[in-house]
Amino acid sequence: MFFWFIGVGVIIFKYIFKDKNADLRFLIVGLLILDIMDILLAVQPIGKDQKFITHSLLLSVFTMFLIMLLTKRGTKTRKNLLLFSIGTYLHLFLDFMWLDQSTFLFPLPFESNEIFNKSISLIIIQEIIGLAYVIYKMKDNSLKTFIRSGII
Repeated sequence: MFFWFIGVGVIIFKYIFKDKNADLRFLIVGLLILDIMDILLAVQPIGKDQKFITHSLLLSVFTMFLIMLLTKRGTKTRKNLLLFSIGTYLHLFLDFMWLDQSTFLFPLPFESNEIFNKSISLIIIQEIIGLAYVIYKMKDNSLKTFIRSGII
């Protein structure tokens, strides 16, 4: 899924935070990075636990902890990196990861009970919803503005 995370993630961020000047490029990278890491880790023969690592709450908490620890308060760098971190949390939310405690709460010892298996029709509907929002926001030539400033 690609557009689901981008479209709905941006909608949720704008509704909750109401920050019209946020550089959404960092948010979008945060929304997509967990699946990109899954792809990169799947190339290497490290076993079946790579999704546990990338889609765990622990990774998102650790990322935010490092950002808060290593950046100076009030800087643009911290604000943008926090957008990245918020994107990882939104990804977990939009991927319904809380329904599989063995993945979401990795490395805690929970048995895998995948209550929620996404069908291909649900994935297509989610992609259409996300794509519809992206097309709606980019219809009036705002793609150039977004690429230049990150603002939609």
